Amino acid sequence: MKSIVKTITTLMILVISFTSAEFVNANSSTADTLRTTPVEQADKDDKMEKALLYGLQSDVNGILEATFYNTIAYKTLNPEFSSDKIAEKITQIALDENNHVVRYKAFLALSYLKDYEEYAEESDRIRNYVESNNATGAFQVIVEKLEEQQVAANR
Repeated sequence: MKSIVKTITTLMILVISFTSAEFVNANSSTADTLRTTPVEQADKDDKMEKALLYGLQSDVNGILEATFYNTIAYKTLNPEFSSDKIAEKITQIALDENNHVVRYKAFLALSYLKDYEEYAEESDRIRNYVESNNATGAFQVIVEKLEEQQVAANR
């Protein structure tokens, strides 16, 4: 009886070892080659657009500011993403909001969305801040780029 239990236990350990190794190898070898299909990306973009629009409807300043950052973060990680609805809503907030900090951050987010190509040189810095979830750093890179453009325009 003991030998049967030992044999079954050994067999199960071997099966688990082989299947888990196969699972890891299969996922690691295809992880680099798998990409999101255009349909999946469009679905992901639609869901994110809805979530961002929901956040932009808030009356709470912190939620608005977080949504501006989330917009920048999503655009950084998905450069193809574009939404006229989000740009319109952020424009409205930048023009009509009572709080000057919210208006300013709306302007920064809008500048990044509309002139994304202008931030090509800073994309790695912004990506690093996004990946480390540092909203202040991401906004600061945008501020520095705008100041640089303003100085260049004044020369």
